[in-house]
Amino acid sequence: MKRIKPRPGVRERPLAERAAQLADELAEAIGEDKVSTDLPTRLVHRFTHGPEALLHADLNDFLPALVVHPRSTEDVEEALRLANELLVPVVPQGGRTGTFGAEAVKNGMALDMCSMTEVLEFDEARHIITAEAGIRIIDFLAYIEERGYMSPEFPTMNRVSTLGARVAVHGYNKFFDAWGPSGHYVRALEVVLPFNAKAVWLGDGSKVPHKSQVGLCVMPLFFGSKGALGVITKVTEFFIDRPEEIRTGIMAFEDMESALRAYVELRKRAKMGIWRVKSYNRWFVAQAASAFNIDWPEEAEQLVEFHVVGDKDVAELLERKAYEICKRFGGFWRPDMPEPTFLRMHGRMEVHMGLGAIWSERMKRGGLANKLVPFDPALPDDLLAPFFKEFFPLLREIEDGEHYPALATCVKVLSPGAPVPAYYGWSKLAGRLLVNWKRFDGEARSEFKDWFRRFAELVWRYGGTLTMTHGFIPRELRREFVIREVGEGAYELMKMVKGLLDPNNIMNPYVLP
Repeated sequence: MKRIKPRPGVRERPLAERAAQLADELAEAIGEDKVSTDLPTRLVHRFTHGPEALLHADLNDFLPALVVHPRSTEDVEEALRLANELLVPVVPQGGRTGTFGAEAVKNGMALDMCSMTEVLEFDEARHIITAEAGIRIIDFLAYIEERGYMSPEFPTMNRVSTLGARVAVHGYNKFFDAWGPSGHYVRALEVVLPFNAKAVWLGDGSKVPHKSQVGLCVMPLFFGSKGALGVITKVTEFFIDRPEEIRTGIMAFEDMESALRAYVELRKRAKMGIWRVKSYNRWFVAQAASAFNIDWPEEAEQLVEFHVVGDKDVAELLERKAYEICKRFGGFWRPDMPEPTFLRMHGRMEVHMGLGAIWSERMKRGGLANKLVPFDPALPDDLLAPFFKEFFPLLREIEDGEHYPALATCVKVLSPGAPVPAYYGWSKLAGRLLVNWKRFDGEARSEFKDWFRRFAELVWRYGGTLTMTHGFIPRELRREFVIREVGEGAYELMKMVKGLLDPNNIMNPYVLP
């Protein structure tokens, strides 16, 4: 397959000039209505709700020169062909609800995939569905559910997230413990490769949507690639029969250690029907409750929530079993305790974002709400309790005014990390900070990077990975931290793969610096 070469002399020209030429030529090739160069559209597509923007004094560091809205695979191919010839960076974007990977590059192209929304095939006999990458997950789920089925693909931000982006971040889902991350549901992909700007259909060793030993299985290269290796344009995923029952339960515990023991014991039954378990510390619960004028009981230090899924008789049996397990480790619930509906049903990100608005100047003066800064290390289950004993003091240093005086004026710890299942024997700690944009100055940026480095060292000391889902690492630390995690050899292999598929390095260059 022939590689696209840059035009003669293009490297010597300023990027802004090349991007302006790209906008003109692409508008002529695919239509003016699919190429936006107006300032409002470009401003909207600068960054995600992730924290990288906080670390830049000038938000125009992310301002793209053009935003492209393809409506077909052919449009994407043409966009990548011209971007290669003119050496203009390209960042594919979906719903931009992820916290790393979809930030635009200054004077580059933001490739907005949200106009490619068609369901192309629904194969009821084989339980697979094929759709374009830009379909919103809420519409994807509704299409499947209207036909009596269910998809394991269920992210927190399903109203905005897109199907292709879910694969590109190998996303976390509500029932991860039973079904795994987004890539595990994929049976085939169409990807436009950057080196030749041509689409290729990839399956699991074959182009048919089934495991095969005919060819090499290269499809997983694009799971979690964040648009650095190509642009996902179509996705085939499996769906399942809708279960008869989904039951949710919750129990309180007087101490974290007992709650975590119950949480781990419940997790062991993921394949039996307890599809989801999550635990919350009072640090977050009491703050969230206060926003609803609820006083949270002092003795309820930790909560454990579980979801039981299956046929009615199985769900009833497992629900009783789940409560028995919780009570064995000291779990309780009293009739006078407030019903924690503000915590349930996988909608906590929206609660967090709401608190970001409530606890900011926005309610009185308008403007920016406090910005969410997620952190999500994954650690072995047996080390959760000792990790938290060291991590809680590190979090308190953010607010105490002594260790990080600048951060104390603009950062609030919303959640210290709620354990949710990762791969078996591991858990992700879904934590949140709230940051006041207006007060987050240069000193705060410097302090935050220092705190983040200490956080990373603590995670690594406990044998964990720094980020399981969100992928956020400050840009200036990213290369160092990636090498620390994966090792020099694996990093060089990643760079080699990137160089083969994207020899001009136009695709999302900050993902693998």
